[in-house]
Parts: sequence; structure tokens; C-alpha cells
Amino acid sequence: MKKKVLVLMAGIMMLSAFGACGKKNDKNDDQGTTRYTTEATTGDTQNPGNDPIATGSDATAGDAVKSLVGYYKGNEYTNELGNFKVKVNGYSWKFYSAAEVASAAGLEEKDVADLWSGEKSPYENDMSICMIAGNKSTGSSIIVSYYYVNNELNKDTTAEYYLKVAADQVEGCEVKEINFMNKKYNAIVIPAETEGGYEQVRYAIKERGLIILISFTIGANENIDMLEAMFTALK
Repeated sequence: MKKKVLVLMAGIMMLSAFGACGKKNDKNDDQGTTRYTTEATTGDTQNPGNDPIATGSDATAGDAVKSLVGYYKGNEYTNELGNFKVKVNGYSWKFYSAAEVASAAGLEEKDVADLWSGEKSPYENDMSICMIAGNKSTGSSIIVSYYYVNNELNKDTTAEYYLKVAADQVEGCEVKEINFMNKKYNAIVIPAETEGGYEQVRYAIKERGLIILISFTIGANENIDMLEAMFTALK
């Protein structure tokens, strides 16, 4: 299970690095900038710096502490920015603690805990890991992460263009638009033979200047529909 998460994390980190290297005069980037400015997402007019700072602990805690990167309560993870909830069964599927996320992503545990508690903002990092859920028996995993473009060169990067950077690294991979939880997401499918023998599916949408990336690794005896079923839109 850990190997599959590490494979997926490596792909996400690589995507983050590629996304930060785009050129303003690239044809696709220009198109993305135009689309972003004419179809701004809900709340993009708000100043990210005015988000309230929460305090609390991590996924192992019993009490929910609201944070911009989402929060946990029991077997549920709620992400109000993305307007969705993820529910695991607590035995085959479990949430990673802050320490486990830090180990999988090669981060310091304190940095993850501070992010989850609201002591640090996702606007302070290029990439923020919000949640990892995994099934050790099948090897499947779900990662929710944020990507923040904080430089003048790429600040108008769209979710579509962000995924296109990844798609360009895989022959025949294309970005498609899908309906997920009553919203339009961009999506790519990375074949199993490309990424360590495990099929990966990535969904992306942009909210309040943050690209929300939902990354699925599909393990044995499971499929994308089964992983999607753990998500519900907030009312």
C-alpha cells in the first residue's frame, strides 16, 4: 500500500514542479488565462489572506476543527472549499494521520499538522496535502491536495491547463471534462503500465485561486466508481 501511495505522491510532486515552469507566451497558457478570467470560480473575488485561522489537531482527533484544507470527524473528511465530503468505512478504508501523510509525502509531521489545524495557510505553499485515504488490502488510495500558483507568471493557471501538463507526459493521455458531484471537473486517466503498474485517475477544479486535485490510485478488485462512491456533495 505504501509503495502505491509513494508512486502517486511522486507523480503529484512532479506535476507541481512542471506546473510552475509554464511560459506566459505558450499558446495553451494564453487560452487558459482567457478562460480563467471569463469563468471565475465561486469566491475568487475574495482575498485569500482574509481566511480565518483555525486551531486543532489532525485526522486522529475526535473533534472536528474547521480549516481551509478540510477537517476530519470520525470516518468523515469534509472539504468546504470543494463542497464535498469523503466517508470511509474505518476498517478496510482508513484515513492517514498527519504523521503517516508526512512519511508518505516526505514532509515534516509538524508542517502537515500545522496545515491541517489552520496554523499555516495553503496559500503559503505551492502544494498542500489535505487528505490521504487508503485500502491496504487492495492497494487503492485517494489523495486530496491543493496546488497554489503564487507567482505573476502563472497565477492564472486553470485546472484544465494544470492537468494538461501531466497529460503531455503520457502518450495518448488527454484532458476531458466530466461531471462529478454536480460540478464540472477536468480529468485525466493515466494507464497502469505508465505509473508503476497502477492505474491513476486525477480530477481537478479551481476554487478561490487554489487548484483542488483529487487523485485516485485504483488497486486490485476495485474501480473508479467504487472510489467515487465515497464522495458526496455538501448540501
